[in-house]
Amino acid sequence: MPAYSIWIAAGLFVAAAVLWKLLERERARVRTALGFLILWGAVGVYATAGAHWKLPTLIADEVARTLLILAAAQLGFLIVFDFALAKVRLPKFASEIAIVAAYAAAVIELLTRLGINATSLFATSAVATAVVGLALQDMLSNLAGGMTLQLEDSVNVGDYIRCGEYAGWVQHVRLRHTSIKTSDGDSVVIPNSFLTKSAFLIVSPAHRHFIPFAMPYCYDPHEVIMAVELALRSSPIDGVATEPQPRCLIQEMTPGHIMYRAVVWFSKPGHDTVPLSGVLHRIYYALDRAGIKASEISLLIEQKAAAPPLEEATPEDILRRIPIFRLLEEADLTMLSSSLRRHTFAPGELILRQGDPGDSMYFVLAGRVGIMYRSPDGAEKDLATFGSGDFFGEASLLTGEARGATATALSRVICYCLDKAGLQKTMESHPDLAEDMSVIMAHRQVELSAARDTLDRETALRRQAESQTQMLARIRRFFGIAGTSARA
Repeated sequence: MPAYSIWIAAGLFVAAAVLWKLLERERARVRTALGFLILWGAVGVYATAGAHWKLPTLIADEVARTLLILAAAQLGFLIVFDFALAKVRLPKFASEIAIVAAYAAAVIELLTRLGINATSLFATSAVATAVVGLALQDMLSNLAGGMTLQLEDSVNVGDYIRCGEYAGWVQHVRLRHTSIKTSDGDSVVIPNSFLTKSAFLIVSPAHRHFIPFAMPYCYDPHEVIMAVELALRSSPIDGVATEPQPRCLIQEMTPGHIMYRAVVWFSKPGHDTVPLSGVLHRIYYALDRAGIKASEISLLIEQKAAAPPLEEATPEDILRRIPIFRLLEEADLTMLSSSLRRHTFAPGELILRQGDPGDSMYFVLAGRVGIMYRSPDGAEKDLATFGSGDFFGEASLLTGEARGATATALSRVICYCLDKAGLQKTMESHPDLAEDMSVIMAHRQVELSAARDTLDRETALRRQAESQTQMLARIRRFFGIAGTSARA
């Protein structure tokens, strides 16, 4: 073994040690170069021992020389592509192709120096190569996918992606696979052919999240929204972006409470737990400072759970559960409850028919009621199923319009009925009630329209805003209430 090769090997060892420290993400290639150097040392020991014992060492010398060339090529291309050409931003596979070409040239030179005709050897192995190529279709597909990803620069190291059931940060993009690290610290290797054949999501650095919370009707929604927005915007929250600014919106009005949602933008994809906790923490203390106790939500739920069955409830209890009558005092509830009439319907019996005139609404005590809509072309569509505690038919009671859908008893139904004559005095003494009724009515009508016409949420919200103004005017006209309420 020539003496200069030892000095070259020593220099390569030093270069490998330096690159190991500088290029943490390329340690696999540095490890490969070190493997070649170790093999070179083993073959060199054999060649030296063979020369001492006068054994043929030509093949060992040439193999050692080739191993040294391969190690130098591996480290040399790392230096060239990761340092000298770093600003050019060549595709990752360019260095891999260069290394493969260097390997092929080194092997051909080795065969030539050993007196083997490499051209004839490759020609005779053409059929075997074709067979191997067919057997390695998946690998070739992955290689093509890796080249495509790197040429298009669609996935980069550090991106947070979701692909199928997996989500994580991209660690590296190789020719054959892409490796990601999940939030749990696990590493997932995804074949590049899978990435190029299926949709995957690259999560934006600022990603929108909806965080819901509920509050009773007794709190002014405007005050809740202002308190939450002020708290979320007043000082930074770890992991939450300041732009776009956090917001608080009403999501839904249910019979028991109003559902709100905080709209925030998380700035660290994949790290959702800490900012989520921070937002909820901020919301709690903001509501507490505003005198809005979140503990009353659980109290409300507990009270409902312990309440007697609706079938045994009094008419006052029934009205007290209905959102549109929540502003009434006890005396008003007592007066209005005297107008309720109890009805029972058998399974399959028709309660309301679409298109019929009407001026009454129903409160379900027990049983199930199916709501069905028949379109002008005769097609029927089930819109909703109401059960104990629900109400329906309020549109005809409040506006006098014809029934917009058909209601059928799906089981034995016990309910209370309230008509216009029973509600007239209450509406005249409480004109403000019309405004609350119009809000809830518009919300329920848009919900039915969304189910009937499959509206998207944005369109439904826009229709609700338009419907509320029209509904208020119709209620006032039907009951003969002045156009300006006392609340104004």
